[in-house]
Amino acid sequence: MKHYRILIILIVLIGCNDTPSSKAKTTKALAGNIPTTTSETRIKSKEDNALDKNIETTNNQDDWYWKNTQMSKNNAFENWEHGLVDLVMEYRLRHNETTPKNLKVGYIDDNGSINITLPENTPTETSLDNLGNLVFYDIQDISTLNYGNPDAGYLSKTTLNVLKNGELIGALTLGNSVRVTYNLTNQSTLSMGDEGYLISWAYLEEAASMKGTEKTKNKVRRDGTNTLEVENTVVYDLDFKPGWNFIKTEVIGKYDLVHERGLNASWFKKHHHRVVSEIPEDAAYYFRFP
Repeated sequence: MKHYRILIILIVLIGCNDTPSSKAKTTKALAGNIPTTTSETRIKSKEDNALDKNIETTNNQDDWYWKNTQMSKNNAFENWEHGLVDLVMEYRLRHNETTPKNLKVGYIDDNGSINITLPENTPTETSLDNLGNLVFYDIQDISTLNYGNPDAGYLSKTTLNVLKNGELIGALTLGNSVRVTYNLTNQSTLSMGDEGYLISWAYLEEAASMKGTEKTKNKVRRDGTNTLEVENTVVYDLDFKPGWNFIKTEVIGKYDLVHERGLNASWFKKHHHRVVSEIPEDAAYYFRFP
């Protein structure tokens, strides 16, 4: 009988020890499923997910952004190890083509030199006023936007695909910040407040424009931060010429959200989208690979 009593006591103790962790797991699961609302925005970014796995990297987020990333200098990558590769834009034709196609716009040679030649005759995917063109998801009331020549054929890309022998090996972005060129090309980090700009490419069949300014007040937070009330301004000031255009999307000002583990948990104050006549001198290419 003594042996049975000892066994019962052990089972009870083990069950008690398991209870707190089970509750913690349930609480964490519920927290991860809180829906996003327009009045209060809550984001758990890919950045948070990555750092959750290794708390030691809390104060080294620049290292995280630079992981598997190279920045060009003088229009070339030093110590380039990928040989000759093609730079392409993936697109679908304007009339609901289901199979994506590749538009070659340049290459990187064996020495890492970047060569981009935008083709004169370029197919377009959609019309300028198609809502799918608003890739930054930063404007809340689409009626704020006013279009000149809204039916103009349009093709725009924030990223170039890098192909080696026809296989995708990475992506190329253009801007002045490793953080901004990542944040503005990934949906989970679009609202981050790291300052700088991204250059994207846009082709228009005809002269056209997209303009509008929106100012909003929002309650925002990220996983691990308290809620903060912020004011956001989004400006679209895009005057397109026929042919290729450079769009400069700039993050101006930020709100720092105090994170419980000291992570970079900011929110943008202002996004400004405008067409520039040439690539800025301080811009660099960022090559990211798996």
